[in-house]
Amino acid sequence: MKVNPLLNELSRGVWAMSFEGLQFWGPIAHKIMSGEDFKLNTSATEPKSLLSFVNDAGRPIAVQNGQVPEGSIAVVDMIGAIIKYGDYCTYGAEEIVAALQYADSNPNVAAIVLNIDGPGGSVSAIAPFKAFGQTKTKPVVGLYDQCCSAHLYAMLTCVDHVMASNDISATIGSVGVVLSWRDNKKYLESIGYVFHEVYPEESANKNEAFRLAMEGKYDMIKTEMLSPMAVNFQNAVKAARPNLDLKEPGVLTGKTFNTEKALGIGLADSMGSLKDAINLALTLSEMNSLYKN
Repeated sequence: MKVNPLLNELSRGVWAMSFEGLQFWGPIAHKIMSGEDFKLNTSATEPKSLLSFVNDAGRPIAVQNGQVPEGSIAVVDMIGAIIKYGDYCTYGAEEIVAALQYADSNPNVAAIVLNIDGPGGSVSAIAPFKAFGQTKTKPVVGLYDQCCSAHLYAMLTCVDHVMASNDISATIGSVGVVLSWRDNKKYLESIGYVFHEVYPEESANKNEAFRLAMEGKYDMIKTEMLSPMAVNFQNAVKAARPNLDLKEPGVLTGKTFNTEKALGIGLADSMGSLKDAINLALTLSEMNSLYKN
């Protein structure tokens, strides 16, 4: 049986997502899990390419015979809620990271711009970015409009510079995790469903945290699952942003920040356009070449 990757992540995953993203994607996730029909986009039939190449002036470069000119800059998109495995409506982390790895290994690519705009997504989507960050050889500039929760976590594991794309809509932060679900058990019982769960003595702790959570007792699931993930997220942010103002209220507990505030507390390094990101990526590439020599 072919497994739908989106269903797989919805059924097993914990998500790091901003509140705004959760309000939009939560009902969609519920429809998917319930088997309801829905449409996200009536005009698009498939996602556009997530990898493109530009020259030092920011102009698109066509790939000819599988090659781009020497000194090209790769632009890789990470847009929309992120999952680990891509499916029919979106690219997953594995595909985005594959594009990053392709650009990093291409001898004609000087540097990479990771173009980010998203509210977060599945916690399982972060690990591939971390693995890429540990092995990459070329500079990566993270250029963001919205960069919240899992997008922030993933970005910080693999970029050398964080750049806000504007001072109007650009938002960054929402450091934290959330577990959310809709419980229709009472309704189903009202129309005749009867639920049974039987555990032998040898499996007394199986699903214990979830069983208690379904009863409204959240302490165990917070202590054993959510809190460790949240602490790991906080530690990753502190490690990646050593100049972060930890005294700023909410900086590690879920608040989001506009560009001015993000620059002031050390959550972002600069503000600029795609052209600025390209110029910086090239500068970092040149500096790397000097250090190697």
